[in-house]
Amino acid sequence: MRTYFSYIFILAVTFSLCSCKKTAEDYPVDQWEEDVIFDPTDSVGNYARQFLMNIYSVMPNNYAGVGNNALLDAGTDDAVYRYPGNTVETFVNGSWAAWNMPDNVWSKYYNGIRKVNLFLSKIDIVPLKTANLKNEWKAEARFLRALFYFELLKRWGGVPLLGDKVYTLTEDLDIPRSSYDECVQYIVAECDDLKTKLLKETAIADGDFGRIPRSAAIALKARTLLYAASPLNNEKNVIVKWQQAADAAKELIDLGTYSLVTNTNYIPMFYARKTTETILAYQVATNNTLETNYGPVGYSGTGAGSGLMNPTQDLVDAFPMKNGLMITDPLSTYNPQAPYANRDPRLAATVLVNGVTWLNRPVELYEGGRDYAGTQTGYYMRKFLGGFTSSTAYSATNHNAMIFRYAEVLLNYAEALNEANSTPPDAAIKAVESIRQRAGLSPYTISTSITQADFRKLVRNERRCELAFEEHRFWDIRRWKIAGQVLNNTALRGIGVVKNGSAYTYNYDRKVLTTTWNDRMYRYPIPIAEIEKSRKLEQNAGW
Repeated sequence: MRTYFSYIFILAVTFSLCSCKKTAEDYPVDQWEEDVIFDPTDSVGNYARQFLMNIYSVMPNNYAGVGNNALLDAGTDDAVYRYPGNTVETFVNGSWAAWNMPDNVWSKYYNGIRKVNLFLSKIDIVPLKTANLKNEWKAEARFLRALFYFELLKRWGGVPLLGDKVYTLTEDLDIPRSSYDECVQYIVAECDDLKTKLLKETAIADGDFGRIPRSAAIALKARTLLYAASPLNNEKNVIVKWQQAADAAKELIDLGTYSLVTNTNYIPMFYARKTTETILAYQVATNNTLETNYGPVGYSGTGAGSGLMNPTQDLVDAFPMKNGLMITDPLSTYNPQAPYANRDPRLAATVLVNGVTWLNRPVELYEGGRDYAGTQTGYYMRKFLGGFTSSTAYSATNHNAMIFRYAEVLLNYAEALNEANSTPPDAAIKAVESIRQRAGLSPYTISTSITQADFRKLVRNERRCELAFEEHRFWDIRRWKIAGQVLNNTALRGIGVVKNGSAYTYNYDRKVLTTTWNDRMYRYPIPIAEIEKSRKLEQNAGW
Protein backbone atom coordinates (compact mmCIF):
# COMPACT_ATOMS: atom_id res chain seq x y z
CA MET A 1 0.00 0.00 0.00
CA ARG A 2 1.37 3.37 -1.00
CA THR A 3 0.89 5.71 1.95
CA TYR A 4 0.89 9.46 2.31
CA PHE A 5 4.34 9.14 3.81
CA SER A 6 5.86 7.59 0.71
CA TYR A 7 7.08 11.06 -0.17
CA ILE A 8 8.95 11.46 3.09
CA PHE A 9 11.18 8.56 2.21
CA ILE A 10 12.36 10.15 -1.03
CA LEU A 11 12.40 13.78 0.05
CA ALA A 12 15.05 15.26 2.28
CA VAL A 13 15.05 18.60 0.64
CA THR A 14 16.42 21.91 1.76
CA PHE A 15 14.68 24.59 -0.21
CA SER A 16 16.75 27.51 -1.42
CA LEU A 17 14.86 30.76 -1.05
CA CYS A 18 15.90 32.81 -4.07
CA SER A 19 13.83 35.27 -6.06
CA CYS A 20 14.57 34.66 -9.74
CA LYS A 21 12.28 32.31 -11.66
CA LYS A 22 13.61 28.86 -12.59
CA THR A 23 11.99 25.55 -13.41
CA ALA A 24 12.26 22.36 -11.40
CA GLU A 25 14.41 20.88 -14.15
CA ASP A 26 17.00 23.65 -13.82
CA TYR A 27 18.13 22.66 -10.35
CA PRO A 28 18.34 19.48 -8.28
CA VAL A 29 15.49 19.07 -5.80
CA ASP A 30 17.54 20.35 -2.86
CA GLN A 31 17.92 23.73 -4.57
CA TRP A 32 14.31 24.44 -5.50
CA GLU A 33 13.20 28.04 -5.14
CA GLU A 34 10.02 29.55 -3.70
CA ASP A 35 8.54 30.45 -7.05
CA VAL A 36 9.09 26.92 -8.32
CA ILE A 37 7.51 25.31 -5.25
CA PHE A 38 4.55 27.68 -5.16
CA ASP A 39 3.87 27.85 -8.88
CA PRO A 40 0.84 29.92 -10.04
CA THR A 41 0.46 27.57 -13.02
CA ASP A 42 0.61 24.29 -11.08
CA SER A 43 -3.06 23.32 -10.77
CA VAL A 44 -2.12 19.92 -9.34
CA GLY A 45 0.19 21.39 -6.68
CA ASN A 46 2.84 18.69 -6.96
CA TYR A 47 5.73 20.83 -5.74
CA ALA A 48 3.73 22.41 -2.92
CA ARG A 49 2.65 18.94 -1.81
CA GLN A 50 6.23 17.76 -1.71
CA PHE A 51 7.14 20.81 0.36
CA LEU A 52 4.39 19.85 2.82
CA MET A 53 5.70 16.29 2.89
CA ASN A 54 9.10 17.70 3.78
CA ILE A 55 7.47 19.39 6.79
CA TYR A 56 5.86 16.06 7.72
CA SER A 57 9.36 14.57 7.86
CA VAL A 58 10.20 16.89 10.78
CA MET A 59 7.66 15.08 12.98
CA PRO A 60 9.11 13.31 16.03
CA ASN A 61 10.49 9.88 15.19
CA ASN A 62 11.66 8.15 18.34
CA TYR A 63 13.30 5.40 16.26
CA ALA A 64 15.89 7.96 15.17
CA GLY A 65 17.28 8.00 18.70
CA VAL A 66 20.06 10.14 20.10
CA GLY A 67 23.76 9.42 20.00
CA ASN A 68 24.20 6.55 17.57
CA ASN A 69 20.75 4.92 17.63
CA ALA A 70 20.21 5.08 21.38
CA LEU A 71 16.50 5.40 22.11
CA LEU A 72 15.60 8.08 24.64
CA ASP A 73 14.54 5.43 27.16
CA ALA A 74 18.24 4.70 27.65
CA GLY A 75 18.25 8.05 29.45
CA THR A 76 15.87 6.65 32.10
CA ASP A 77 15.74 3.73 34.52
CA ASP A 78 14.23 1.46 31.85
CA ALA A 79 17.30 0.72 29.72
CA VAL A 80 20.97 1.32 29.12
CA TYR A 81 22.90 1.53 25.88
CA ARG A 82 25.08 -1.45 25.08
CA TYR A 83 28.29 0.58 24.90
CA PRO A 84 29.06 2.74 27.96
CA GLY A 85 29.82 6.38 27.28
CA ASN A 86 27.14 6.93 24.65
CA THR A 87 25.71 10.45 24.43
CA VAL A 88 22.36 9.34 25.87
CA GLU A 89 24.11 8.30 29.08
CA THR A 90 24.67 11.95 29.95
CA PHE A 91 20.97 12.13 30.86
CA VAL A 92 21.54 9.77 33.78
CA ASN A 93 25.07 10.77 34.80
CA GLY A 94 24.39 14.51 34.79
CA SER A 95 27.27 15.48 32.50
CA TRP A 96 25.22 17.34 29.89
CA ALA A 97 25.19 21.12 29.53
CA ALA A 98 24.03 23.96 27.30
CA TRP A 99 27.06 23.37 25.06
CA ASN A 100 26.79 19.57 25.24
CA MET A 101 23.21 18.73 24.32
CA PRO A 102 22.33 15.04 23.76
CA ASP A 103 18.86 15.77 22.32
CA ASN A 104 19.25 19.20 20.77
CA VAL A 105 16.20 19.60 18.54
CA TRP A 106 15.76 23.36 19.05
CA SER A 107 16.82 24.22 15.50
CA LYS A 108 15.04 21.22 14.01
CA TYR A 109 11.63 22.27 15.27
CA TYR A 110 12.08 25.99 14.70
CA ASN A 111 13.13 25.21 11.13
CA GLY A 112 9.96 23.16 10.85
CA ILE A 113 7.89 26.05 12.21
CA ARG A 114 9.49 28.41 9.70
CA LYS A 115 8.64 26.03 6.85
CA VAL A 116 5.02 25.91 8.03
CA ASN A 117 4.83 29.70 8.09
CA LEU A 118 6.36 29.88 4.62
CA PHE A 119 3.91 27.28 3.32
CA LEU A 120 0.92 29.12 4.77
CA SER A 121 2.11 32.43 3.35
CA LYS A 122 2.56 31.05 -0.19
CA ILE A 123 0.10 28.21 -0.75
CA ASP A 124 -2.70 30.50 -1.93
CA ILE A 125 -0.57 31.27 -4.99
CA VAL A 126 -1.05 27.68 -6.16
CA PRO A 127 -4.33 27.33 -8.14
CA LEU A 128 -5.36 23.87 -6.96
CA LYS A 129 -8.28 22.42 -8.93
CA THR A 130 -9.57 20.74 -5.77
CA ALA A 131 -10.65 23.60 -3.52
CA ASN A 132 -10.99 21.57 -0.33
CA LEU A 133 -7.50 20.13 -0.69
CA LYS A 134 -5.82 23.48 -0.13
CA ASN A 135 -7.70 23.98 3.15
CA GLU A 136 -6.81 20.45 4.22
CA TRP A 137 -3.13 21.13 3.53
CA LYS A 138 -3.29 24.36 5.52
CA ALA A 139 -4.82 22.51 8.47
CA GLU A 140 -2.17 19.79 8.31
CA ALA A 141 0.62 22.38 8.25
CA ARG A 142 -0.85 24.21 11.22
CA PHE A 143 -1.15 20.96 13.17
CA LEU A 144 2.48 20.19 12.49
CA ARG A 145 3.43 23.63 13.79
CA ALA A 146 1.46 23.04 16.99
CA LEU A 147 3.13 19.64 17.38
CA PHE A 148 6.57 21.18 16.93
CA TYR A 149 5.79 23.77 19.61
CA PHE A 150 4.74 20.97 21.97
CA GLU A 151 8.01 19.16 21.35
CA LEU A 152 9.87 22.36 22.24
CA LEU A 153 7.63 23.04 25.25
CA LYS A 154 8.14 19.67 26.92
CA ARG A 155 11.90 20.06 26.69
CA TRP A 156 12.46 23.73 27.48
CA GLY A 157 9.28 25.07 29.04
CA GLY A 158 8.07 28.36 27.61
CA VAL A 159 9.63 29.18 24.23
CA PRO A 160 9.32 32.05 21.73
CA LEU A 161 6.05 31.97 19.78
CA LEU A 162 6.63 33.27 16.25
CA GLY A 163 3.05 33.58 15.04
CA ASP A 164 2.68 33.40 11.25
CA LYS A 165 5.66 35.61 10.44
CA VAL A 166 8.31 34.25 8.09
CA TYR A 167 11.60 35.60 9.38
CA THR A 168 14.54 36.11 7.05
CA LEU A 169 18.19 35.76 7.97
CA THR A 170 18.62 39.54 8.09
CA GLU A 171 15.71 40.24 10.45
CA ASP A 172 15.86 40.77 14.20
CA LEU A 173 15.22 37.41 15.84
CA ASP A 174 15.63 38.77 19.35
CA ILE A 175 12.29 37.39 20.55
CA PRO A 176 11.64 36.75 24.26
CA ARG A 177 10.24 33.49 25.53
CA SER A 178 6.51 33.19 26.02
CA SER A 179 5.43 31.69 29.32
CA TYR A 180 4.65 28.00 29.68
CA ASP A 181 0.93 28.74 30.04
CA GLU A 182 0.94 31.02 26.99
CA CYS A 183 2.46 28.23 24.90
CA VAL A 184 -0.14 25.76 26.23
CA GLN A 185 -2.95 28.18 25.38
CA TYR A 186 -1.60 28.60 21.85
CA ILE A 187 -1.34 24.85 21.19
CA VAL A 188 -4.76 24.13 22.67
CA ALA A 189 -6.42 26.94 20.69
CA GLU A 190 -4.86 25.67 17.48
CA CYS A 191 -6.03 22.12 18.21
CA ASP A 192 -9.56 23.27 18.98
CA ASP A 193 -9.75 25.09 15.67
CA LEU A 194 -8.06 22.36 13.65
CA LYS A 195 -10.24 19.48 14.81
CA THR A 196 -13.01 20.91 12.62
CA LYS A 197 -10.69 21.52 9.65
CA LEU A 198 -8.62 18.33 9.50
CA LEU A 199 -10.04 15.33 7.70
CA LYS A 200 -12.23 12.89 9.57
CA GLU A 201 -10.57 9.53 10.01
CA THR A 202 -13.13 7.82 7.79
CA ALA A 203 -12.40 10.29 4.97
CA ILE A 204 -8.75 9.22 4.70
CA ALA A 205 -8.32 6.51 2.09
CA ASP A 206 -5.94 3.62 2.75
CA GLY A 207 -3.61 4.99 0.09
CA ASP A 208 -3.42 8.27 2.01
CA PHE A 209 -3.01 6.71 5.44
CA GLY A 210 -0.54 8.82 7.36
CA ARG A 211 -2.32 12.10 6.71
CA ILE A 212 -3.16 13.93 9.92
CA PRO A 213 -6.75 13.21 11.06
CA ARG A 214 -8.89 15.37 13.33
CA SER A 215 -8.28 12.95 16.22
CA ALA A 216 -4.58 13.83 16.18
CA ALA A 217 -5.49 17.41 17.09
CA ILE A 218 -7.61 16.18 19.99
CA ALA A 219 -4.85 13.79 21.10
CA LEU A 220 -2.28 16.60 21.02
CA LYS A 221 -4.60 18.83 23.02
CA ALA A 222 -5.15 16.08 25.60
CA ARG A 223 -1.45 15.37 25.99
CA THR A 224 -0.58 19.07 26.21
CA LEU A 225 -3.18 19.63 28.93
CA LEU A 226 -2.03 16.49 30.79
CA TYR A 227 1.53 17.81 30.89
CA ALA A 228 0.26 21.25 31.96
CA ALA A 229 -1.69 19.67 34.83
CA SER A 230 1.23 17.54 36.04
CA PRO A 231 3.27 18.44 39.15
CA LEU A 232 6.21 19.88 37.21
CA ASN A 233 3.98 22.51 35.61
CA ASN A 234 1.16 22.72 38.15
CA GLU A 235 2.89 23.25 41.49
CA LYS A 236 -0.30 24.40 43.23
CA ASN A 237 -2.19 21.35 41.92
CA VAL A 238 -4.99 23.34 40.32
CA ILE A 239 -7.65 20.63 39.98
CA VAL A 240 -9.40 22.28 37.05
CA LYS A 241 -6.29 21.65 34.94
CA TRP A 242 -6.63 17.93 35.55
CA GLN A 243 -10.30 18.05 34.63
CA GLN A 244 -9.51 19.90 31.40
CA ALA A 245 -7.01 17.17 30.50
CA ALA A 246 -9.57 14.47 31.28
CA ASP A 247 -12.24 16.22 29.22
CA ALA A 248 -9.92 16.47 26.21
CA ALA A 249 -9.08 12.75 26.35
CA LYS A 250 -12.77 11.92 26.80
CA GLU A 251 -13.58 13.93 23.68
CA LEU A 252 -11.39 11.62 21.62
CA ILE A 253 -12.74 8.50 23.32
CA ASP A 254 -16.29 9.64 22.57
CA LEU A 255 -15.56 9.83 18.85
CA GLY A 256 -15.88 6.05 18.89
CA THR A 257 -13.39 5.85 16.03
CA TYR A 258 -10.58 3.98 17.78
CA SER A 259 -10.29 0.80 19.79
CA LEU A 260 -7.50 -1.29 21.25
CA VAL A 261 -6.17 -3.95 18.94
CA THR A 262 -7.52 -7.26 20.18
CA ASN A 263 -4.36 -9.36 19.93
CA THR A 264 -2.67 -9.68 23.33
CA ASN A 265 0.60 -9.84 21.40
CA TYR A 266 0.32 -6.24 20.32
CA ILE A 267 3.71 -6.20 18.61
CA PRO A 268 2.18 -6.46 15.08
CA MET A 269 0.66 -3.02 15.68
CA PHE A 270 4.11 -1.50 15.29
CA TYR A 271 4.69 -2.96 11.86
CA ALA A 272 1.14 -2.79 10.49
CA ARG A 273 0.62 0.44 8.57
CA LYS A 274 -2.97 0.83 9.74
CA THR A 275 -4.64 -0.42 12.92
CA THR A 276 -7.70 0.43 15.00
CA GLU A 277 -5.35 1.86 17.65
CA THR A 278 -3.00 3.99 15.56
CA ILE A 279 -3.94 7.67 15.60
CA LEU A 280 -0.75 9.09 14.12
CA ALA A 281 2.63 7.48 13.48
CA TYR A 282 5.84 8.38 11.72
CA GLN A 283 5.83 5.64 9.14
CA VAL A 284 9.41 4.58 8.68
CA ALA A 285 10.44 3.09 5.35
CA THR A 286 10.28 -0.67 4.95
CA ASN A 287 13.64 -2.03 6.13
CA ASN A 288 15.29 -4.22 8.77
CA THR A 289 17.29 -1.43 10.44
CA LEU A 290 15.58 -1.79 13.82
CA GLU A 291 16.27 -5.51 13.88
CA THR A 292 19.95 -5.14 13.02
CA ASN A 293 20.37 -2.27 15.50
CA TYR A 294 18.58 -3.84 18.46
CA GLY A 295 18.38 -7.59 17.85
CA PRO A 296 20.61 -10.08 19.75
CA VAL A 297 24.26 -10.27 18.74
CA GLY A 298 24.80 -14.02 18.54
CA TYR A 299 23.30 -14.53 15.10
CA SER A 300 25.11 -14.23 11.80
CA GLY A 301 24.49 -13.18 8.22
CA THR A 302 21.13 -11.52 7.65
CA GLY A 303 20.17 -12.27 11.26
CA ALA A 304 23.05 -10.40 12.83
CA GLY A 305 22.10 -7.77 15.41
CA SER A 306 23.95 -5.12 17.40
CA GLY A 307 21.93 -5.33 20.64
CA LEU A 308 22.12 -1.59 21.25
CA MET A 309 19.21 -1.25 23.71
CA ASN A 310 19.44 -3.27 26.93
CA PRO A 311 16.34 -3.19 29.18
CA THR A 312 17.03 -3.05 32.90
CA GLN A 313 15.89 -5.46 35.57
CA ASP A 314 14.01 -2.49 37.00
CA LEU A 315 11.79 -2.40 33.89
CA VAL A 316 11.33 -6.18 33.86
CA ASP A 317 10.25 -6.09 37.52
CA ALA A 318 7.60 -3.50 36.69
CA PHE A 319 5.58 -6.04 34.69
CA PRO A 320 3.07 -7.84 36.92
CA MET A 321 2.22 -11.49 36.92
CA LYS A 322 -0.48 -12.69 34.54
CA ASN A 323 -2.86 -12.68 37.52
CA GLY A 324 -2.42 -8.91 37.67
CA LEU A 325 -0.43 -8.85 40.92
CA MET A 326 2.98 -7.22 41.19
CA ILE A 327 5.85 -9.64 41.74
CA THR A 328 6.39 -8.14 45.21
CA ASP A 329 2.90 -9.25 46.28
CA PRO A 330 3.10 -12.41 48.43
CA LEU A 331 0.05 -13.78 46.59
CA SER A 332 1.52 -13.23 43.13
CA THR A 333 3.10 -16.75 42.81
CA TYR A 334 6.29 -15.13 41.44
CA ASN A 335 9.35 -17.40 41.55
CA PRO A 336 12.70 -15.59 41.21
CA GLN A 337 14.26 -18.77 39.84
CA ALA A 338 11.59 -18.98 37.13
CA PRO A 339 11.27 -15.22 36.69
CA TYR A 340 9.48 -15.13 33.32
CA ALA A 341 6.83 -17.78 33.96
CA ASN A 342 3.21 -16.62 34.09
CA ARG A 343 4.09 -12.97 33.62
CA ASP A 344 2.13 -10.18 31.99
CA PRO A 345 2.28 -11.08 28.24
CA ARG A 346 3.47 -7.54 27.51
CA LEU A 347 6.83 -8.49 29.02
CA ALA A 348 7.47 -11.02 26.25
CA ALA A 349 6.35 -8.43 23.70
CA THR A 350 8.78 -5.85 25.10
CA VAL A 351 11.92 -7.68 26.27
CA LEU A 352 13.91 -10.63 24.89
CA VAL A 353 14.85 -12.82 27.87
CA ASN A 354 16.99 -15.90 28.26
CA GLY A 355 15.56 -18.96 26.53
CA VAL A 356 12.91 -17.20 24.45
CA THR A 357 12.82 -18.25 20.80
CA TRP A 358 14.20 -15.76 18.29
CA LEU A 359 15.22 -16.48 14.72
CA ASN A 360 14.34 -20.12 15.27
CA ARG A 361 16.58 -20.77 18.26
CA PRO A 362 16.55 -19.94 21.99
CA VAL A 363 18.26 -16.69 22.93
CA GLU A 364 21.34 -17.55 25.02
CA LEU A 365 21.78 -14.90 27.70
CA TYR A 366 23.47 -17.14 30.26
CA GLU A 367 27.17 -16.74 30.99
CA GLY A 368 29.06 -18.08 27.98
CA GLY A 369 25.95 -18.15 25.79
CA ARG A 370 26.08 -16.90 22.22
CA ASP A 371 24.16 -13.71 23.01
CA TYR A 372 25.62 -13.05 26.45
CA ALA A 373 28.46 -10.68 25.55
CA GLY A 374 26.23 -8.26 23.65
CA THR A 375 24.21 -6.92 26.57
CA GLN A 376 25.04 -5.04 29.75
CA THR A 377 21.87 -6.14 31.52
CA GLY A 378 21.14 -9.69 30.37
CA TYR A 379 18.26 -8.50 28.19
CA TYR A 380 17.57 -7.16 24.70
CA MET A 381 14.74 -4.96 23.52
CA ARG A 382 11.99 -6.89 21.70
CA LYS A 383 9.43 -4.15 21.12
CA PHE A 384 9.09 -2.69 17.60
CA LEU A 385 11.01 -5.58 16.01
CA GLY A 386 9.25 -7.62 13.35
CA GLY A 387 7.76 -11.08 13.67
CA PHE A 388 10.99 -13.05 13.42
CA THR A 389 10.43 -15.74 16.04
CA SER A 390 10.54 -18.67 13.64
CA SER A 391 12.37 -17.03 10.74
CA THR A 392 16.04 -17.68 10.14
CA ALA A 393 16.90 -14.22 8.82
CA TYR A 394 15.67 -10.64 8.94
CA SER A 395 13.73 -9.35 6.00
CA ALA A 396 12.49 -5.84 5.26
CA THR A 397 9.32 -4.94 7.15
CA ASN A 398 7.20 -1.90 7.94
CA HIS A 399 8.00 0.12 11.05
CA ASN A 400 5.75 2.75 12.58
CA ALA A 401 7.09 5.10 15.25
CA MET A 402 4.00 5.90 17.28
CA ILE A 403 3.22 9.54 17.96
CA PHE A 404 -0.33 9.00 19.26
CA ARG A 405 -2.14 5.73 19.89
CA TYR A 406 -5.39 4.97 21.61
CA ALA A 407 -3.94 3.14 24.63
CA GLU A 408 -2.09 6.30 25.64
CA VAL A 409 -5.31 8.32 25.38
CA LEU A 410 -7.03 5.89 27.76
CA LEU A 411 -4.15 6.13 30.21
CA ASN A 412 -4.10 9.92 29.95
CA TYR A 413 -7.82 9.94 30.68
CA ALA A 414 -7.52 7.62 33.67
CA GLU A 415 -4.63 9.59 35.18
CA ALA A 416 -6.26 12.99 34.74
CA LEU A 417 -9.67 11.82 36.00
CA ASN A 418 -8.09 10.27 39.09
CA GLU A 419 -6.22 13.48 39.92
CA ALA A 420 -9.36 15.58 39.40
CA ASN A 421 -11.28 13.57 42.03
CA SER A 422 -10.61 12.47 45.59
CA THR A 423 -11.23 8.84 44.64
CA PRO A 424 -10.85 7.23 41.20
CA PRO A 425 -14.16 7.35 39.29
CA ASP A 426 -15.48 4.18 37.66
CA ALA A 427 -14.69 5.59 34.20
CA ALA A 428 -11.00 5.90 35.13
CA ILE A 429 -10.90 2.35 36.46
CA LYS A 430 -12.64 0.94 33.38
CA ALA A 431 -10.20 2.72 31.05
CA VAL A 432 -7.25 0.97 32.69
CA GLU A 433 -9.10 -2.33 32.93
CA SER A 434 -9.62 -2.31 29.16
CA ILE A 435 -5.86 -2.12 28.63
CA ARG A 436 -5.15 -4.84 31.20
CA GLN A 437 -7.79 -7.04 29.58
CA ARG A 438 -6.22 -6.57 26.16
CA ALA A 439 -2.83 -7.37 27.66
CA GLY A 440 -4.15 -10.78 28.74
CA LEU A 441 -4.19 -10.31 32.51
CA SER A 442 -6.63 -12.59 34.32
CA PRO A 443 -8.21 -11.23 36.34
CA TYR A 444 -7.75 -7.81 34.80
CA THR A 445 -10.19 -6.07 37.11
CA ILE A 446 -9.27 -3.38 39.64
CA SER A 447 -10.95 -3.04 43.01
CA THR A 448 -13.58 -0.29 43.00
CA SER A 449 -12.47 0.63 46.54
CA ILE A 450 -8.91 1.47 45.43
CA THR A 451 -7.63 4.76 46.82
CA GLN A 452 -6.54 7.72 44.74
CA ALA A 453 -2.92 7.20 45.78
CA ASP A 454 -2.93 3.48 44.95
CA PHE A 455 -4.65 4.09 41.62
CA ARG A 456 -2.06 6.78 40.79
CA LYS A 457 0.68 4.22 41.44
CA LEU A 458 -1.12 1.62 39.31
CA VAL A 459 -1.68 3.99 36.38
CA ARG A 460 1.94 5.10 36.41
CA ASN A 461 3.09 1.49 36.32
CA GLU A 462 0.63 0.68 33.52
CA ARG A 463 2.13 3.51 31.49
CA ARG A 464 5.61 2.13 32.11
CA CYS A 465 4.63 -1.34 30.87
CA GLU A 466 2.21 -0.49 28.07
CA LEU A 467 4.20 2.40 26.58
CA ALA A 468 7.73 1.10 27.15
CA PHE A 469 10.29 2.46 24.64
CA GLU A 470 7.67 4.71 23.02
CA GLU A 471 9.40 7.77 24.50
CA HIS A 472 6.99 8.34 27.38
CA ARG A 473 8.97 7.22 30.46
CA PHE A 474 11.59 9.92 29.87
CA TRP A 475 8.93 12.66 30.01
CA ASP A 476 6.66 10.99 32.57
CA ILE A 477 9.27 10.93 35.34
CA ARG A 478 9.90 14.60 34.64
CA ARG A 479 6.31 15.82 34.52
CA TRP A 480 5.49 13.78 37.64
CA LYS A 481 8.61 15.32 39.21
CA ILE A 482 9.88 11.93 40.43
CA ALA A 483 13.10 11.80 38.40
CA GLY A 484 14.91 12.95 41.54
CA GLN A 485 13.71 9.74 43.22
CA VAL A 486 14.30 7.20 40.47
CA LEU A 487 17.55 8.61 39.04
CA ASN A 488 19.33 10.05 42.08
CA ASN A 489 22.28 7.80 42.98
CA THR A 490 20.29 4.78 41.85
CA ALA A 491 22.09 1.64 40.72
CA LEU A 492 20.35 0.37 37.60
CA ARG A 493 20.31 -3.41 37.58
CA GLY A 494 20.60 -6.28 35.18
CA ILE A 495 20.37 -10.03 35.69
CA GLY A 496 23.01 -12.74 35.82
CA VAL A 497 22.14 -16.17 34.41
CA VAL A 498 24.19 -19.33 34.95
CA LYS A 499 23.42 -22.53 33.06
CA ASN A 500 23.61 -25.80 35.03
CA GLY A 501 22.93 -28.63 32.60
CA SER A 502 19.42 -27.97 31.38
CA ALA A 503 18.56 -25.68 34.32
CA TYR A 504 19.34 -22.02 35.02
CA THR A 505 20.19 -20.06 38.12
CA TYR A 506 19.30 -16.37 38.23
CA ASN A 507 20.93 -13.73 40.40
CA TYR A 508 19.91 -10.11 40.71
CA ASP A 509 23.09 -8.44 41.95
CA ARG A 510 24.26 -7.27 38.51
CA LYS A 511 24.86 -3.52 38.95
CA VAL A 512 25.04 -1.81 35.58
CA LEU A 513 25.09 1.95 36.02
CA THR A 514 24.77 4.38 38.91
CA THR A 515 22.69 7.42 38.08
CA THR A 516 23.08 11.06 39.07
CA TRP A 517 20.37 13.70 39.17
CA ASN A 518 20.13 17.46 39.57
CA ASP A 519 16.75 19.19 39.65
CA ARG A 520 17.84 21.63 36.98
CA MET A 521 17.53 18.68 34.57
CA TYR A 522 13.75 18.81 34.71
CA ARG A 523 14.16 21.31 31.89
CA TYR A 524 16.68 21.25 29.08
CA PRO A 525 19.15 24.11 28.92
CA ILE A 526 18.62 26.34 25.92
CA PRO A 527 21.55 25.63 23.57
CA ILE A 528 24.37 28.07 24.19
CA ALA A 529 24.45 29.02 20.50
CA GLU A 530 20.87 30.27 20.78
CA ILE A 531 21.58 32.20 23.98
CA GLU A 532 24.53 33.91 22.34
CA LYS A 533 22.39 35.01 19.38
CA SER A 534 19.65 36.65 21.44
CA ARG A 535 19.72 39.31 24.13
CA LYS A 536 16.15 38.47 25.21
CA LEU A 537 16.36 34.68 25.43
CA GLU A 538 16.68 33.79 29.11
CA GLN A 539 18.39 30.55 30.12
CA ASN A 540 16.54 27.97 32.23
CA ALA A 541 17.30 27.98 35.94
CA GLY A 542 20.46 26.21 37.06
CA TRP A 543 22.13 26.10 33.66
